Amino acid sequence: MMEDTQSDFTMTFRQLGEVSAQRLHNGNFTQMWALEDLSSHRLFSDWLSMYLLRLGRQQNDHDLDRQLRMNNVNPRYVLRNWMAESAIKKAEINDFSEVELLHHILSSPFVTQETAEEAGYAARPPLWAKRLKVSCSS
Repeated sequence: MMEDTQSDFTMTFRQLGEVSAQRLHNGNFTQMWALEDLSSHRLFSDWLSMYLLRLGRQQNDHDLDRQLRMNNVNPRYVLRNWMAESAIKKAEINDFSEVELLHHILSSPFVTQETAEEAGYAARPPLWAKRLKVSCSS
């Protein structure tokens, strides 16, 4: 499903950890762009039903415990090509503020951070990011 919908791997799992079982049950993915993308797949409702059944079988687990466990292993922030490109462009004119910001944020990638949210680091990548070409040179 994730491949078919070109869903973002990192944010899909992070948002599964952030969303409550009740919101999952209601299909309420407002402001959860990665889950919204995934929910467009024709098999999503079948998958969601199986996932909710699995959660229901874990009777000893509280939903908040599940969310905490998932959020401790699925980062909210990862270095994306578009973030690096933006930081590099600024650094080329001796403005290292974004490099420093990224260093600070990526030092605690599992913790929601106001400055990262303001910078859009957990948001859907900007449209211009699709045009980025990455190469590796040794």
